[in-house]
Amino acid sequence: MIWTYNLIYYFCAFYRKISVICVISTVFPMKKRAKLKDIAESLNISIATVSRALNDKYDINADTKKEVLRVAEEMNYRPNPMAVSLRTNRYNVIGVVLPSIDHYFFSTVLKGVMNKAHKANYLVIVGESNHDTSKENSIMEQFISHGVTGVIISPTMNSTSEDHFTKFRNKRIPFVLVDRPLVDDRDPFVRYDDPNGAFLAVEHLIDQGYSQIGCIKGNDKCVISNARFTGYLKALDQYGLEASAKHVKTCINLDSKNDGYHLGMQLLLSKNKPDAIFTVTDEVAAGVYLAAKELDIDIPKDLGLVGYSNSKVSIHLAPQLSTVEQPGVEMGEEAFDFLQQIMLGNNTLLKRTFDARLIIRGSSTKHASLKKVTIA
Repeated sequence: MIWTYNLIYYFCAFYRKISVICVISTVFPMKKRAKLKDIAESLNISIATVSRALNDKYDINADTKKEVLRVAEEMNYRPNPMAVSLRTNRYNVIGVVLPSIDHYFFSTVLKGVMNKAHKANYLVIVGESNHDTSKENSIMEQFISHGVTGVIISPTMNSTSEDHFTKFRNKRIPFVLVDRPLVDDRDPFVRYDDPNGAFLAVEHLIDQGYSQIGCIKGNDKCVISNARFTGYLKALDQYGLEASAKHVKTCINLDSKNDGYHLGMQLLLSKNKPDAIFTVTDEVAAGVYLAAKELDIDIPKDLGLVGYSNSKVSIHLAPQLSTVEQPGVEMGEEAFDFLQQIMLGNNTLLKRTFDARLIIRGSSTKHASLKKVTIA
């Protein structure tokens, strides 16, 4: 589950309002929170003495400190993080903006961020842009107004380095880009080697004896789709195969099985149909499976198929889908590490590109000796 915090703020950009999800309070009625005043009254001492005892100050009597700690434990006292932030001028709150929080890859990125944030005692505010630049901008404005310390963001397809990211730069709010760096690479980022991932996929299909290799890609505004299409073209060129425009289709939604089905049908019903297809995502590949089944086309005998992401759907298809793996959890953890370093004063331009890895399964394996292989 991605909701691993007791309290998480979920920004709803549709009406530019904030919805607060209190996971525990919806199940158990919450007791009144103990305050320093309650501990002080219980022991008949001043609030200042309680505060100094809890903060282990040197000038507090050992017996007094022991009693304060005992009562605080009995009352289940916990410091108010906002009050601590105001006192220390340190705000351990970061924002995360993702195109879709229920998308497999992005949910794993969020899990990675949460893993590291929990260990470092940071609260995470999550915003979902739904691939909409105006929603992304609204979420970023709300993050600024709520005083976040830093932001991890996977930009929408239409984001550029000169638009609303300037607000963060002007206000000196550090941010790290995940999966989709901006065009000029002037900001810290964590990304995947998408071109090489696609290259490995197509190279594998060629190694298996497929020669008419089609591609279902995303639209031209999508940076990662363009990167994967570049890798597809490079592999064909390197192995002397013709890149035919008739074998390339563009889907509207990268995560649409329906798009995969209809575009797969177009390719498989064409006069010079491909004998293999590389798809921009696993979900699109799942749609091609449906088209192939309907047309009584055997996978992998008559049609080789490789997807992208290694999402859960890939192992539930029959035969299982060969796919390029994206290490979302590791990318999310690295993004948090980068952001924390920047917040602590590291002025180095931090960048990392994760190496591509291909997982070979039954959908592209003509030779029985290759049942499951990982290629990096």
